[in-house]
Amino acid sequence: MKGPREEIVYLPCIYRNTGVEKPDYLATVDVDPKSPHYCQVIHRLPMPNLKDELHHSGWNACSSCFGDATKSRNRLILPSLISSRVYVVDVGTDARAPRIHKG
Repeated sequence: MKGPREEIVYLPCIYRNTGVEKPDYLATVDVDPKSPHYCQVIHRLPMPNLKDELHHSGWNACSSCFGDATKSRNRLILPSLISSRVYVVDVGTDARAPRIHKG
């Protein structure tokens, strides 16, 4: 099974132990080598709370569902280590500028 090359990736970015009092955020990075924004952060989605420590994100649909038109990876699940919160991020509406679906 071979899927298309990723054009963007999502990275959880945390502030724990940095002395910065800001919410963690989800960075959207352009990884399309043909793009003028290649390897640049193109969007930051701050979480609504402080001191979460986002960790080990996952999808709402597994990779074995590739090719199944009834399944869509349109939500990114972001659990937090410190706060025990779980955020659900909508990446389906605008993949380049995700937004909080539930948090």
